[in-house]
Amino acid sequence: MGRGLIFGIVTYCILLIVACSTPPKPNWNGKNYLAHVQLDSSTLLITEVARNLEVPWDLVPGPDGWLYFTEQKGTINRVDITTGEIQNLATLDDIFYRKSSGLFSMALHPNFETDPLVYIHYTVAEKDSNFLDLISSKIVRFSLEGDSLVNPKVILKDIPGNTYHNGSRMLVFEDKLWIGTGDAGDTRTVQDIRTLNGKVLRLNLDGSIPEDNPYQNNPIWSTGHRNIQGITVGNGKLYASEHGPNNDDEVNLIQKGSNYGWPDIHGFIDLENEKAYSRDSVTQEPLMAWTPTIATAGLEYYNSNQISEWKNSLLLTTLKGRSFRVLSLNDQGDKINGEHLFFQKFLGRLRDVAVGKQGEIYLATSNMDWHQGHQPWLYDSLPKSNGDRIIKIQIADEGIQRQLTALEKPIELKEELTAISLSPEIYRSSTSNDDLDNGAKLYGTHCAACHAPNGKGNVGQIPPLVDSEWVSGNVARLIDVTLGGLNQPIQVNGVSYQGEMPAYKNLEDNEIRDILNYIRTEFGKTRGNIIAADIAHQRKGLE
Repeated sequence: MGRGLIFGIVTYCILLIVACSTPPKPNWNGKNYLAHVQLDSSTLLITEVARNLEVPWDLVPGPDGWLYFTEQKGTINRVDITTGEIQNLATLDDIFYRKSSGLFSMALHPNFETDPLVYIHYTVAEKDSNFLDLISSKIVRFSLEGDSLVNPKVILKDIPGNTYHNGSRMLVFEDKLWIGTGDAGDTRTVQDIRTLNGKVLRLNLDGSIPEDNPYQNNPIWSTGHRNIQGITVGNGKLYASEHGPNNDDEVNLIQKGSNYGWPDIHGFIDLENEKAYSRDSVTQEPLMAWTPTIATAGLEYYNSNQISEWKNSLLLTTLKGRSFRVLSLNDQGDKINGEHLFFQKFLGRLRDVAVGKQGEIYLATSNMDWHQGHQPWLYDSLPKSNGDRIIKIQIADEGIQRQLTALEKPIELKEELTAISLSPEIYRSSTSNDDLDNGAKLYGTHCAACHAPNGKGNVGQIPPLVDSEWVSGNVARLIDVTLGGLNQPIQVNGVSYQGEMPAYKNLEDNEIRDILNYIRTEFGKTRGNIIAADIAHQRKGLE
């Protein structure tokens, strides 16, 4: 054997030993650490991808290494998930942006690499003869050329809109575009297939209507939704999350031609009036419902092996609940077997969730969009110094775990076993009795979130109950408003209020009696002498 061959073999072996002894390059650069989460067998790294954003509404991972996202104010962007570079792709110039209107959801064409098309849903407005805003929303398809979105094409328009309850989420599934809309404050039409509000819609990718939709020449797939905030596909099934009023936020399994009951059914069909309604109407119950409401938001199906504990689960973000929730599904995907809580109050309000192609998870915070005077007991500690952020959750491999052990001040989080309280403390100034005590509890659950624990409302947004003729005046009118809700402007103490008040006809007569007697006693300084028969009488008049 020649010296050259021997030297070559020895050199190869040395190089092989060096290569085998060199640890693999970690997939985390040690920057932007927020915390890590310890599950049963997995460790998760939590890092910050982007900051100083303003209400990022929808997150969509692209096949090109970018994470695409919208901001409610009207910007469409993407961020490089490795470098953190943000590119603005478009800024909408015809958007109507107020409160809960603006730019919402986004979807990418399923063959995005060859057909780089982006679908966007946002609100617009025209002035009527009285110079009032007539709000609607539309879906526009853009083409991505380089780093700009161009050639806008409207594929659906005239979706009823409002300054609140516009939805929305979109996704592409089975080469169809699915859109979840809100009721736009008009509860009379959400079960009417002649309108597009309060529905799940299904379109072909060019905007035409699929022939196999449940209603001929109609984009509607399902009806009876209040305000859809999340939509996802898993197990070949379509799921959606939905805001309730102050009770019964929902996660639903969406089925063709089904009616989900709003406004006649809230959550499960468990009250007598709901049971009576369901006997005459084919309605679907949710997979899960929450009271008090947690403000269910973005929804995503997780089936990656990366985080084995979360496989076959729905990932849910919440705004009011300020949490990330993992909802474990059964094998068929038609039942939620368990709920697991993470990040309560740690990241603040969470608007959306998305899953990347490697099984990593992205979250969008929504801390910059809430009026500080509204529900201050919920939002006294929002992390706002860095604006809204995009957060990444990834599995911590051995290399990352070694890096974590070297951190000076690690923050280890775990699953939380108890949900934080979302109801304010209600103070009683009047003489205690069982009915008024029950009314105080019910007021805390159903009313205080808007009208405040002290009944003073929120200036310019929610009318006060204190010293209001609406409370201390005509009892029949007060009962009618409580049962039927309001969707038109009213004057209270000389101030006009335009916001929606949901109907509470889903509550039992004795529950409404106790709430109204508490309100009249505490805030109206008058007698709380309403009886259950008064509620039943007014209820019949509204039927």
